[in-house]
Amino acid sequence: MYSVRLGFRAALKRIGALKRNKYNAEALVTSVFTLEKLMRRSLRLAMLARGFTSNQATRLIGRKGFKEIKEMWDIFDRQHRTLQLTIGNNEWQHVPKAVEMRNRLVHGQQVFKAQNCDAYTKHVLAALKKLHREIRSDYGSDPWTVLKARKKSKLQWLA
Repeated sequence: MYSVRLGFRAALKRIGALKRNKYNAEALVTSVFTLEKLMRRSLRLAMLARGFTSNQATRLIGRKGFKEIKEMWDIFDRQHRTLQLTIGNNEWQHVPKAVEMRNRLVHGQQVFKAQNCDAYTKHVLAALKKLHREIRSDYGSDPWTVLKARKKSKLQWLA
């Protein structure tokens, strides 16, 4: 949906534009998609830091969705924290419901009130910003940039 070259701030601006123009359902779908993309890229960064090659990381992540990424997170996290601990419960507690809402919207199973979509979009945006900040702080690299390919296994740090 949003190219890495577009940048994290630009992705947030586009979600904000959807919200301002009252496209609340679209903003929710886009924010959850952007969170999944950030989770996937952050997990890839963690795998590379663990010594995996780019090809290995790509094969391990594949096309995994929210649930699978969440389950794999603590295996590769530098401090073996769960995704919930990495983001923090204040931001995390609303994310699973937002993901469920997004899935129901995308598959045409249910329509939600605009206020609910707007509220959950705010929660997802808070989680997005927190995860981005935590990963940049913890790994010293921005997961929203093009990562240099690693062809040989090499540990970045030992834990």
